Amino acid sequence: MPLALTCGGCDIAKPEPERATGPDVHVVDMFPRDGCGSSVREGCVVPTNATIAVRFDRFLDPATVNRQAIFVYTGDSSLGSPFTYEVVYDPVERVAEFRLGSSRPYEPNKLYQYELIVPKSPGDYGIRAFDGAPLAEGDVPLRGSFLISDEPEPAAAEPPVPSCDVIVSEVFRKLGRCAGSECHRRGENRTLDTMEDLGAAPHSLWLDEPGNFALSALGRVARQTELGDYSGGVPAARSPRFGVRMALIDARSPGASYLLYKVLLGRDNYQDCADPSQSELCAALPGPCESSHRSLPLPEGECLEPPEEELERLREWFVRGVAMPRADSLGQRGNVRLQGLRALSSFIAAGADCSD
Repeated sequence: MPLALTCGGCDIAKPEPERATGPDVHVVDMFPRDGCGSSVREGCVVPTNATIAVRFDRFLDPATVNRQAIFVYTGDSSLGSPFTYEVVYDPVERVAEFRLGSSRPYEPNKLYQYELIVPKSPGDYGIRAFDGAPLAEGDVPLRGSFLISDEPEPAAAEPPVPSCDVIVSEVFRKLGRCAGSECHRRGENRTLDTMEDLGAAPHSLWLDEPGNFALSALGRVARQTELGDYSGGVPAARSPRFGVRMALIDARSPGASYLLYKVLLGRDNYQDCADPSQSELCAALPGPCESSHRSLPLPEGECLEPPEEELERLREWFVRGVAMPRADSLGQRGNVRLQGLRALSSFIAAGADCSD
């Protein structure tokens, strides 16, 4: 999508860049790693139902995190990959998971080869950052092999998905204070009836009540991502430039939801709960120095807060204005904490259901 520049009454079409000047994407951790399950790394067991998990050093374009981004095979690679993965991207931890889902399990005691695909040209399959920077070789290899054990891993209990009411009451109101009298609040404890009744909240976004949140955020274009006049309509087809005409909440895709990035941008939001009694989410979800992905524990002393350079790239590429929650007229700022970030991402990934 070209950008128009005005020059003495003439319009000049300037093509958007295929990628920004940000650095290439690198893998910082992966399960299974090269040699896992073999004598090269004793004690690393790869069960027959293993999920392949990959942690990256940059925020990704979720459209590139798909089944074609990885190739897993035995024997001759020309025979093709026998697996059709269910792919899940967690932007809070910058982790992509390739789950077997309904696909058949790996064969016991068999050696598998894997390769993460590196995109070479525009349109190629392969992982890219939100600004188009491609995956590249780094300290963790992009290809290797792993040996499957005899048994599957017992299914772990999945944490409950936060309800719409919990997201509004615990994340937006209690922790974030995003629904204060000076912010995204409808007032009068009244649910909106139509889009025309959105009123004067900042960017027509209400975060004070589940019905108002659903009407004003789910599937609606984020005003700060519009190129032209504000339409208030549903998102258009995906733009070639990630971040243009982006939905506030894109159900089942937290990595394509603008509201999540507005919270991801705030450095304070990566802190732990100061007091576990602040919210029911504080004790239910992992803190800043813990991983929610069992196979990818964080190294001792390492936490999830992204480097300032990466947050600045988000600002330069598509996240406009200040991070949420913003300070009020008294300078007081809410803080959703990392547990709130996790809850919002999980809620969106599960479908952002506010029907109840």
